[in-house]
Amino acid sequence: MEALFQRIMQVFFIVGAQKSGTTWLQKSLNSINGIHCLGEGHFIDKLLMPVAQSRHDYNQLMQVVQQRVYEGNGFYGPITDQEFTGVMRSWILNIMVRNSRVPQNAIVALGDKTPANSFHIPALKQLFPRSRFIHILRDGRDVAVSAFRHRERIQKETSQGQSNLDINADAPQLLSKWAGFTRAVRKAETAGIPVHTVRYEAMLENGVASLRGCVNHLLPGNSISDDQLRAAVDANSFQALSGGREPGTIDPSSNLRRGQVGGWRDELAPEVSERFTPEDRELLETLGYGG
Repeated sequence: MEALFQRIMQVFFIVGAQKSGTTWLQKSLNSINGIHCLGEGHFIDKLLMPVAQSRHDYNQLMQVVQQRVYEGNGFYGPITDQEFTGVMRSWILNIMVRNSRVPQNAIVALGDKTPANSFHIPALKQLFPRSRFIHILRDGRDVAVSAFRHRERIQKETSQGQSNLDINADAPQLLSKWAGFTRAVRKAETAGIPVHTVRYEAMLENGVASLRGCVNHLLPGNSISDDQLRAAVDANSFQALSGGREPGTIDPSSNLRRGQVGGWRDELAPEVSERFTPEDRELLETLGYGG
């Protein structure tokens, strides 16, 4: 497995808030030969962190056994940081390779898209020192609306088509959730971890240029042509993925509901923004989403 890790040129992770376009970016990258990105591995929050707790408990037990059973001359010492990191790296990489849907020898860059990894970029960088990160960023107000409509659709599916949710009541909390993801990524950048940010809005406006930036971040000096990028953009356009709908044509039953920038203006009451926290309003403005 370590040999495979050395052969694969790049391990990468897509981060960003849920409903920001993480799946869209994943699909777009997967349409480029040599790049393969899996989804929702939750390697840190659901795998590494519980195992780290077990390692801590084990090391404490071994310390007790050393002193109480063998009077300081026991057989087993603690699991070291180096051992733990090596085991987790190999385990996670094995899971990714085993579940990939392309031949191993065709993979140049292997990735995972898990929004929760936005909070665990330093841990991933420690596991995979050469790893790279792509952050997809979208206007938090559009994210809030998309997240609400997703939640509403699920409730209707389980409640005979009924929903008691209120978008204007829920929007401030949903915006704060987006802000939490976004701040976590910015904090990792501030700590010196290189993160390439691609905007959802830019992907809609110029998909080829946006994908070019992502590919160049993952694979500097690559030979991927603009024609290949254009094909990936076309294969993953809103119209292609939605079965022919034009952007702006709403299908409440679809995960691809609207495919348009600024839809929040049609769905949120004007006074809702007054209930955003000052910190969240400031973040929107800092990122150019203040209008």
